[in-house]
Amino acid sequence: MKTGINVHTSFFPLAWILFFCTTVIEIDGVKNKRSWGHSSFDLEPGEHTVKIYFPYIMKPECGANQVTVNLAEGESKNVSFRMPGWMFAKGKMKVS
Repeated sequence: MKTGINVHTSFFPLAWILFFCTTVIEIDGVKNKRSWGHSSFDLEPGEHTVKIYFPYIMKPECGANQVTVNLAEGESKNVSFRMPGWMFAKGKMKVS
């Protein structure tokens, strides 16, 4: 069994303009540009900082929020990021 995280990013449906933005999933300082939706990352066991945001107009880290994820050998966790309707609010994140 692989060790890692599964990330799901989403946004308020009426904020359709976000379809044209790319999310940045930053894990331990390493930036990964991804489309909205599902992404998976294989990681080493231990503590990892996951930060998610997207560039929007003049703000390079719109919706930025982060969580810490602790992984044991062979463990996989889910991280979700949901952007509310207000563009300059902090995205809601959850680990399960």
